[in-house]
Amino acid sequence: MSNITFETEKEKMDIDLIHQFLTKSYWAKGRTKEVVQISMKNSHNFGIFKDGKQVGFARVITDLAIYAYLMDVFIVESERGAGYGKDLVRYIMEYPAFHGLKKWTLGTRDADGLYEQFGFKKFDGSYIFMEKSRGMGEN
Repeated sequence: MSNITFETEKEKMDIDLIHQFLTKSYWAKGRTKEVVQISMKNSHNFGIFKDGKQVGFARVITDLAIYAYLMDVFIVESERGAGYGKDLVRYIMEYPAFHGLKKWTLGTRDADGLYEQFGFKKFDGSYIFMEKSRGMGEN
């Protein structure tokens, strides 16, 4: 059986693995390593490790009082299907510093089923979702 552990210390994250995955993903295509490092510096980071090797990552932006945004969630392709994504999201949802949060948001095109298991729902028109972008293709 594999030894699965979780890590929150930025220094223990495999920045090369994280950058390599994100820069090829549909939501962060072309993101530079420098931008990944800055985003990690200013977020709560969560890694999932199998036998000491990082197999997944997620980060959370939050005020630690009311709101959190879950983002950059992934499991490397070779480890998908083993439930590690579910384990990672569960770990984050149960993380003690986040217990008082009232609202979580995230964006996904292909993992609705995963997040629905943790109470996430698609926007149903009762909320107004707004965004501001500096330009297309900028990360």
